[in-house]
Amino acid sequence: VDFQIPKGGKLVSAAGKILWDAVGAAKTLRLTAKNGTISTPNGNLSDCFTVTSGADNSGIIWVNGKQYRGKILLRSAGKVMNVINVLDLEQYLRGVLPKEVHPDWPLESLKAQAVAARSYTLANLNKHAGAKFDLCAGTHCQVYGGKSAEHSRTNKAVEETAGTVATYNGKAIAALYHASSGGHTECSSNVWDWDVPYLRGVADLDPSPHSYWYKVMSASEMEEAFRRNGYPLGRITQIIPSKTGTSGRIASCMLIGEHGQVELTGEKVRTVLSLRSTFFTIEWEQTPPSRGPLAISTGMEDLASALSASAS
Repeated sequence: VDFQIPKGGKLVSAAGKILWDAVGAAKTLRLTAKNGTISTPNGNLSDCFTVTSGADNSGIIWVNGKQYRGKILLRSAGKVMNVINVLDLEQYLRGVLPKEVHPDWPLESLKAQAVAARSYTLANLNKHAGAKFDLCAGTHCQVYGGKSAEHSRTNKAVEETAGTVATYNGKAIAALYHASSGGHTECSSNVWDWDVPYLRGVADLDPSPHSYWYKVMSASEMEEAFRRNGYPLGRITQIIPSKTGTSGRIASCMLIGEHGQVELTGEKVRTVLSLRSTFFTIEWEQTPPSRGPLAISTGMEDLASALSASAS
């Protein structure tokens, strides 16, 4: 990993010893991970280092060409290293908002997103505690782009809502958000193994072109996908929804094949078949045994249209 460290920045060992510093001017530094160990150019070896950004960590650190505020914590993770940005919550949100919404949106919508992202962050601290950091920088948590991603309008939204959090019973809510709901949100208990009263399924008019979709795959492709994921059912003859959520999304379904049957969650089926959501229906284009391709469409779309489109 290549770093450009600002004047006054330091490389510090896990024991707090200063191993290298950028005295007088910004300097570059390369750290390498191998066999569970991180090495520095001067031969220091450890599984953990910290790179600071000057006095009070107020400078900017470049990491592989991208800018980050705060300091950088490096932890060995087998053959690679985790590069962890440690910084203030409000600084973090500056790098989140422009990656999750468009900076040209109305300011009030950006401010609403700032409150949602701040609430989500506080409710999900330690989400990756096993890897010794709070949140990842991808869609699994919130997309984060560091200072390089910042925009003046989203920064303004963060500043004007500073410290504002949505709460329930005195605690920050898990303010989950999405680009498209498909026309209806879902109760949390039908998606995860936890239930909160503020995440209820409600109708949500969604004009997004991504609300409606379909996917065509052959029966053999579907069967192979389930086999690769630990479900060797052989020839699948039936897929029966066994539970649906408030919105109509598939909560669970029964797969019946020549080598047995299994009940899977809708989320597992979505993952195995690489579908966009659990809001779907499945139909055969031809009836078994002369099965043709499957047409998998969103539950909000006219299935006949999906079949027609997939055949054209």
